[in-house]
Amino acid sequence: MEKLTKALLFLCFPVFLAACQQLNASRVAVDYYAISGNSTQVLDQQIRKKGPRISGGRHAVAVARIRIIPNIKYRPTGDGCRVSHAKVNVDARVTLPRWTGRENASKELGEAWDNIDRYTRMHEAVHVAIAFRFAKRMEDELSTLRSTQNCQALNRKAERIVARYLREHDETQRQFDEDEQRKLLAFARSSKTDAASSSGG
Repeated sequence: MEKLTKALLFLCFPVFLAACQQLNASRVAVDYYAISGNSTQVLDQQIRKKGPRISGGRHAVAVARIRIIPNIKYRPTGDGCRVSHAKVNVDARVTLPRWTGRENASKELGEAWDNIDRYTRMHEAVHVAIAFRFAKRMEDELSTLRSTQNCQALNRKAERIVARYLREHDETQRQFDEDEQRKLLAFARSSKTDAASSSGG
């Protein structure tokens, strides 16, 4: 399973976008792409050919494409302007592999794939959870913005808050990927060493 373990290094979170548009509620959708085969080599080739494309033209095993969408409304008051509505939604679309033809593969390959499938789903679920956490923090801060002299000034304050949270969100997501890739590289090296030791008697 060394090739498929290395393929997991291409789990990715490629898109971080905020849009000033309407989204009535947060939503998470899951798409699948089909792969088939009865060996690690063939499955690896299928992933590299059919997996979702990311920056640089590579194909990832799985991706979570996420938008954080703030919806802020203001209300003029007698002495200035205040936030009347602040809602931050998450629009996430996760793409995962689905293996067909498993019945023709070995039990060992099936069990190894189950481990990879569980890890892949967990990895992308963490990306989505991170986005929801930042959306909630952003929404809480926007909701408690103090009144300003006019709505233009209040909107500028809100825009700075949104930009700050998006930067922090981007950094947190990338750090998670980097940490996980280090773990996978260490696991791949350890597995290769163990295999060499076993073959050497």
